[in-house]
Amino acid sequence: MKVTVKNTMWEHRSSYFFQVHEFNEYEGDEVKVKWVTPNQLALSTGNPEFSFRVIERKNIVKIDDMLFSFEGGKTKTKIVKGSKGDEYVVTLGATPHCTCPGFQFRKSCKHTLETV
Repeated sequence: MKVTVKNTMWEHRSSYFFQVHEFNEYEGDEVKVKWVTPNQLALSTGNPEFSFRVIERKNIVKIDDMLFSFEGGKTKTKIVKGSKGDEYVVTLGATPHCTCPGFQFRKSCKHTLETV
């Protein structure tokens, strides 16, 4: 997947001696990492010394050239089907939420990660 991320240094670009770009692009596959929160995305890098990077979901602008944003506290709600056919309501925003039993227990689930 290709992820376009808002550069958090952009607002302070005049403070840096080097050029700061407004957006950074990263390519890789999503990696499941135990300590990464639902508000973050782990993306493979292909570098064995630095195997993945953690990206804050609120800074993501595009995924695979499709617009995507958590900015301004905006939320998106989608209905997804679970593996056994049940429908769950996934709310994406600064704090993702899902109505599935797994999310109620772990505060994280595959529906919130796959809906991105």
